[in-house]
Amino acid sequence: MRRSRMDFGRNIEGREISVSKFMHQSFCLQFFYFVFVSPAFGQEWTGFRGDGSGTVTADLPTRWSPDEGIAWQADIPGYGQSSPVVWGDHVYVTSSEGPWQQDCKVHAFDLQSGTKLWTTHVEATTKVENYFRNSRAAPTCCVDESGVYSFFASGDVTAMTHQGDTRWSTPIIKTYGEVDNERGVASSLSQTETHLFVLVDHHGPSYLLSIDKHSGDVVWKADRGDRVPSWSSPVIAKIGKRNIVVTSSADTVDAYDAATGESLWQLDGLQGNHIPSASVDGSQIFVGSTTMYGGATDEDAVAGSNCCIALTEDDGKLGYRVRWGAERANSYYSTPLAFAGYVYYVNKVGVLYCVNQETGNQVFAKRIGNPCWASAVGVTKPDGEQLVYFVLKNGFTIVLRPGNEYDQVARNQLYDASAMMDAREAAEKQRKANTVPADQAKPKSGPEKVFAGMPESQLHQMFSYGDPMVYGVAVARNRLLIRTGQTLFCVGQNSKELAK
Repeated sequence: MRRSRMDFGRNIEGREISVSKFMHQSFCLQFFYFVFVSPAFGQEWTGFRGDGSGTVTADLPTRWSPDEGIAWQADIPGYGQSSPVVWGDHVYVTSSEGPWQQDCKVHAFDLQSGTKLWTTHVEATTKVENYFRNSRAAPTCCVDESGVYSFFASGDVTAMTHQGDTRWSTPIIKTYGEVDNERGVASSLSQTETHLFVLVDHHGPSYLLSIDKHSGDVVWKADRGDRVPSWSSPVIAKIGKRNIVVTSSADTVDAYDAATGESLWQLDGLQGNHIPSASVDGSQIFVGSTTMYGGATDEDAVAGSNCCIALTEDDGKLGYRVRWGAERANSYYSTPLAFAGYVYYVNKVGVLYCVNQETGNQVFAKRIGNPCWASAVGVTKPDGEQLVYFVLKNGFTIVLRPGNEYDQVARNQLYDASAMMDAREAAEKQRKANTVPADQAKPKSGPEKVFAGMPESQLHQMFSYGDPMVYGVAVARNRLLIRTGQTLFCVGQNSKELAK
């Protein structure tokens, strides 16, 4: 395994049926779905940030309001923080319910109408406190022609058909041991055609897993030693025909052979890459990092950790080269976006940093009004126009034209004050109904110990945890899907216009 320490200099070069029964009873139905119903190229959004780049070709609207341009909105039972994924006319999101998040749910909605098609329940095999600062159905699913694959903070990875039938479920935390992570597991799945990849980094034996999509069997397990808690997600990069799993987590970036789990190289010496995931653009990897309470505090080191890594191959040996580290950049919850020659980062107070994709030099910094917990999307329209969509935590969307200056095309509101208050009351009611009794709650660990006993209202104000909050987005068939804790919104044409 090749290791290198980061140099912070600038411009450095539910319903269960057995798998066998499913295969016999559902083959014809799956074949019909794949051939006649599966989406055309570019219409599916198959995982966290789509294919891992956060870019798409689509004819999205640029302007909407609570009264115009919203095709539909649908209630999501329970509460969840995952992003939507899309296959064909099915939109999938997850949620959880119960004081210990014992009822994990996968929901399918119709893309055209917003009608809920089905909900399949996954019984959690480990307990995770249903606390507003914990992971609550945060991992985003993966989806392909065979169905949808979910992952919950309980450690349960589950495969379902597009009709909601459970194919298999693999309890990884129950199998490999309890996770010491003060806010729970939140890493999303990533996938190749045949396998899923799960990252678990915590105060204890950490690991990356490969799971066979067909059987649910663990194919390999790469041990990562004792780490600090991290909530970023693995991504898939390609060199030639070879798939590489890249993790940006817990102060290192690591690359693994997707087929074998072999560790290919490690870049260490980073600071603050615990929340944002890496972003892939061809053979380039863009790393996001942020200052955080109880973690990285050196602003210069964190800025330089927002870096660009080029994947290399020399006589069949895979490696990397650090191309640059940013002078001023900070990526909080959202993952950086590389698009149209620029890289975009949003920090915890809503400052947008734009740097040149080739050099890392800062182009501009601009306060956009609110942080992004959902990652930005780079959209190329059919006529070639390119736009960036920043969906802010408070529901506003900034549409930006890429360039050397801040060029705002539109600022769109998703819900009005009345809807916001209704959502806030619904979230508060849900939290109270799912509170763990005080005598059963585990003592808080890590930085959370400091906040134990503080009134929830004070914590909400301190960390801006005010529902409704936008957690994730997806793009499919010229529509923008926006997910809050309890509602799924669809921005775009109505169903009649979509069918034309």
